[in-house]
Amino acid sequence: MHKVFQQLWDSLFPSKTTSILVAQFQIFYLMLGANLLKGGLYLSDAISRHQGDGSWRAIRLMLTSLAMIVLLHRFPKLIKWGIHYAIIGTILHIYYRVFNNDVGADVVALQCIYMVIICAFYGLNKFWGVLYTLCAALSVILVHYIDFRWNGLHPLPSEPNDIYIAINFTVILFAHVYFHRVLNGNIEAMEKLNSELKVSTESKSNFLSTMSHELRTPLNSVIGIAGLLIQDNVDKKKEEQLDMLKFSAEGLLTLINNILDINKFDSGKLELEVTPFNLYKLLNNISKSMTHQKGKKAITFLIEVDEMLKSINVLGDPTRLGQIIYNLLGNAVKFTAQGEILIKVTVLAQDHDDYSIRLEIKDSGIGISESQQQRIFAPFTQASSSTTRKFGGTGLGLSIVKQLVDLLGGKIQVKSTIGKGTSFFVDLTLTKTDLLSADQQIDRNYDENDLTELRILLAEDNMMNIFFMKQLFKRWRINADIAENGAEVLNLLSEKNYDVILMDMHMPVMDGMQATLKIRQLSDPIKANTYIIALTASVSDNIQKKVKECGMDNYLHKPFQLDELKEMLLNRSAQVLRN
Repeated sequence: MHKVFQQLWDSLFPSKTTSILVAQFQIFYLMLGANLLKGGLYLSDAISRHQGDGSWRAIRLMLTSLAMIVLLHRFPKLIKWGIHYAIIGTILHIYYRVFNNDVGADVVALQCIYMVIICAFYGLNKFWGVLYTLCAALSVILVHYIDFRWNGLHPLPSEPNDIYIAINFTVILFAHVYFHRVLNGNIEAMEKLNSELKVSTESKSNFLSTMSHELRTPLNSVIGIAGLLIQDNVDKKKEEQLDMLKFSAEGLLTLINNILDINKFDSGKLELEVTPFNLYKLLNNISKSMTHQKGKKAITFLIEVDEMLKSINVLGDPTRLGQIIYNLLGNAVKFTAQGEILIKVTVLAQDHDDYSIRLEIKDSGIGISESQQQRIFAPFTQASSSTTRKFGGTGLGLSIVKQLVDLLGGKIQVKSTIGKGTSFFVDLTLTKTDLLSADQQIDRNYDENDLTELRILLAEDNMMNIFFMKQLFKRWRINADIAENGAEVLNLLSEKNYDVILMDMHMPVMDGMQATLKIRQLSDPIKANTYIIALTASVSDNIQKKVKECGMDNYLHKPFQLDELKEMLLNRSAQVLRN
């Protein structure tokens, strides 16, 4: 029986995933079709019992319903107006029945009120639903307080009246069941689509992660070797060329990182770290790194930091804060031909160890109009198309800045005048800490020659990176062993002890994580506790978690700055010498 009913229902309303607009049409056509039947009943009664009296009302109901069907079929965009017209007509009919001496607030009047509710809420929206429901429902209350009455509406005999009521109930029932079917069908379709989108998003994230790894790995050797060559005393012309090579490679790396960050923001997977750092030192390091970007432009960097902040460490994410500053400074350099770029940090308020600060980056560049200021923080958007043609760029920088500032719990504002320059203001709260940053933890009684005694094992399978690391080790006077996979690491570790293992995460035969897990399970406690630094080009969202779970002590992203690796090795060298 259920299957028969289901087949009948599917033949009447074939699709569960019908759009809401189509469902509105179906229900509206159903009600108009019902009006034709009800009009026929009234017309038959008027002719047979009342000598045609009241037949015009019946004919008018049928004609207007038929006209509405034809009109909406021809002009479907009028559906909302058609619903308003039908609801208002039904409300007038309700009042005509309720305030009639011969009819009153009968079952039909109550059914009509219910159909007003269905049409208003399903066909229009919540506002009109509430308004029309109140207008219709007030009829059965006002009739007790208003003496006025109409005459002339003849009630149907009991048998046609039952048919009339049955038609109304059928319309009400079908409307509810059908709209419920459509809503649930659309919800199921949406859930299925969301599942498919989730799979698609994960696939996109995995693809971007893989591509990032494949791009960042060669960039590590390009940037690293360029840095080594710059340190050599080459002639001025070659030094300039190498600077440009390194700058271009770092620009490509920034673009890759920006695209990956946008993807992380979209998926809500970007996480912040909390570590001690000195804000004044961070600003100085970033401004120095911008020297190559300004090229031959006559630009001077000025740094003004509140004296309260210069000598203290604060807790936060220096990488992400640095990314904000770097992007804002990059924009300032890009759009300023000459003059000054001011980096200013002011303490707005202090509450015990919490400092509310304002970071201002002010340039004397081309400026941004008020209309353009409204959209510069949108992804892939620049102030104008001419900006892209003249200055280049993807329009990702300020979008990432805005999202990072929001993630850090701050706010960003812009103030600009065309032709006079632009100021960006970033308001943040930083907490003072007595903890030392990584570079401050190094015992400065040791210099880089201390690395000569450090026993290092490099686990790396990329030949260009091996070549680069060998060149780097030569400069630091380090004699390191090389393993091209995790299995070779275990073999070499079985023969001798190491102070540090620089472990690539992705290697053939046995990757870095598997090798680390096996090392931690060794019976020899000295070997099992070997200090391991992960070297990874992966941008997986949970890379820190993976590093900790497999037992690694620290990690470094490729491409890494030479100073970053040296800081870590000097730290380790100091620990070894102290022990």
